[in-house]
Amino acid sequence: MEENKTYEQNQPYGQNQNYQQPNTPQPPRAVVYDTMPMKNNNMAISGLVVGIFALLGCWIPVWNLILSIAGIICSAIGLSRKVKSGMAIGGLVASILALLIAIFLTMIYLAAYSMTV
Repeated sequence: MEENKTYEQNQPYGQNQNYQQPNTPQPPRAVVYDTMPMKNNNMAISGLVVGIFALLGCWIPVWNLILSIAGIICSAIGLSRKVKSGMAIGGLVASILALLIAIFLTMIYLAAYSMTV
């Protein structure tokens, strides 16, 4: 029995040992906090939405003129803010395009109306 005890105490290297990775300390990581507030340009978003609605309703003569002018105003205010965004540019382009289409269609409506009268 004494031989078994000495054998258990003096086991050769690698027998009955768990194969685990050694615990190496991880390097410290930098902690980054999001301290900057979100910068929403609400006027640019509203200018884009109004410009899209003006493009969708370009066949309505007076309503489209109002929507496209409102879209141009909102997009211009959005561009004048410190935070430049592509939404303001997109809203401005959509609103100007809708205004040009509205003016063209209004002229066609007026020409057609004057021929019928």
